[in-house]
Amino acid sequence: MKTFICSSLVCLVWLTAASVRAQDVIPVAPPPPPNVLVAPTLRPAQTTASTPAPGATPEAETEFDDHDTVRVSTNLITVPAEVMDRSGRYIGNLRKQDFRVFENGVEQDLAYFASVEQPFTVALLLDVSGSTKTRLQAIRSAANAFIKGLRPNDRLLLVSFDGKINVLTEAVTLNDLRKKKLRLDALNDGTLLYDTVSFVLNQRLAGIPGRRAIVLLTDGVDGGSKKGSYKQTLRDVEEADVVIYTVQYNTLPDLPARLSQIMNPKARAHTQARMLKEYAVGSTYLEALARKTGGRLQKAESLADVPQAFAAITEELGRQYSLGYYPKGQVQAGEKRDIKVRTRSANFVVRARQSYVAAAPASRNGGQD
Repeated sequence: MKTFICSSLVCLVWLTAASVRAQDVIPVAPPPPPNVLVAPTLRPAQTTASTPAPGATPEAETEFDDHDTVRVSTNLITVPAEVMDRSGRYIGNLRKQDFRVFENGVEQDLAYFASVEQPFTVALLLDVSGSTKTRLQAIRSAANAFIKGLRPNDRLLLVSFDGKINVLTEAVTLNDLRKKKLRLDALNDGTLLYDTVSFVLNQRLAGIPGRRAIVLLTDGVDGGSKKGSYKQTLRDVEEADVVIYTVQYNTLPDLPARLSQIMNPKARAHTQARMLKEYAVGSTYLEALARKTGGRLQKAESLADVPQAFAAITEELGRQYSLGYYPKGQVQAGEKRDIKVRTRSANFVVRARQSYVAAAPASRNGGQD
């Protein structure tokens, strides 16, 4: 989203429950990368992932501990899956043995299974570029509604972006998040959409164990990204074990007001054609992010529709299974592999990730990341 505001304008938005008082925060120790503004963060909660019993194998129906999850992350292929009956009603009581997973037509042995009760670490990415104070208030309200819809054992990583990437808090539990008011300060020209997706995917979520998701609120228009790109981020998500949900809110109604500031008719027509093309590219990009990772694209005609879109996403996150397997046979790095998930009941319909791109293999016997 393009920004057409004076750089001296300072807008504040508070993300908190009104009834909770502020607490002291712990500053972030490591320096942020360029173009990344890091707000003070809360103390991350200790992970509650259980450690497998002695002698347990990956085939055991239990979560891996943190060390194992990170160590095998480039071998273990994890597939988020949602199951419904033929009438569209959600099925939530399935077990590992109820699923079958095929890669390039070959049935795989399930080595990992997480039921719908297992928590997520969710990265909520908020595009605030070009926002007025009124729009920031609407984004704040929508974000609060989303946070309230998460489950108590979920964790949240909160990031906003305009011409800079603003890390509002690292991944924390909801109880910790609600102890502190978080704010967005001055707005910056630009919209680092691709940079933000790349940064969160590769520098924030990459080292977090367990189930992970990105929820991205934006109109889809990038402006000024240097490190990330359209093609590169789409390649990255095909290799990542992260499900992405995108919410595209419509900023086209703002276009006439922006164009009215251009006096030259030819320049105005050229700018209009360029911006319409950018919006079309943005729509394609957001749809691809969701489709390639097993997520979903939600459309919002205005910011007033965003809370409803967020509610649909939190509901879906709460009913997702996660299935994992080690691919049989030789897989070449960079090779695209097709995935098909089925249940043993023909009466159920599965919506799941359909493919991935193989990353460089890691050792399953204690290799390093």
